[in-house]
Amino acid sequence: MSDEQHLETIAAWLALEDPLPDRVDVLLLFGGSLPDAWDQAAALVDERRVGTLVLVGGLGHTTDVLRDMLGGDAGSEAELMAAYLEREHGVTDVLLEPRSRNCGDNVVLAREVVLTAGLVPRSVALVQDPTMQRRMDAVFRLVWPEATAVNRPGPRHARRPWPHDRWVALVMGEVPRLRDDAQGYGPNGAGFQAHVDVPPEVEAAYAALLAAHPDWGRPAR
Repeated sequence: MSDEQHLETIAAWLALEDPLPDRVDVLLLFGGSLPDAWDQAAALVDERRVGTLVLVGGLGHTTDVLRDMLGGDAGSEAELMAAYLEREHGVTDVLLEPRSRNCGDNVVLAREVVLTAGLVPRSVALVQDPTMQRRMDAVFRLVWPEATAVNRPGPRHARRPWPHDRWVALVMGEVPRLRDDAQGYGPNGAGFQAHVDVPPEVEAAYAALLAAHPDWGRPAR
């Protein structure tokens, strides 16, 4: 198999997606995603399928690319999304979580924002970049067990995609994070997320890519 086929095997598995119910109580839109995902969230708001929209994200390893892509000088990813949604879709009725710097903080701090606002949601849609959707679900299952996650990743083939090298780094970086071992983020490692089983075909694709490109094992920055 080619490098691109191996990458596709991993990327398709990472893009965890659930059926969308008629309405969700809360939608968390994460700043690690691309503008196509933001448009997707805005469409759901316009269709009245979302009770409360929460924009989540401080500064992280995707912030610089998003700023270069969209311009402007918004401080956090949440503020960047807020400006975009108001400009492009007229969406202003949102809650902001602008402090988080990683997936764990994303959900923990978003939950604080939601509960502080007096909301007790039973269903929470998660809209993240496809490469990070499965990890976001695992974090959510650990830190927000009283609500049900509805995974709705952004489009896998965006109009304005990540630069290819950044996309490769995002895809490759997820496999070691999702492994539930001493080096991973699961209960048997850092404890940042719930258990995830990495399928054999994903592990095989990752191993083949790492053998051909040892530098691809470095974390995304």
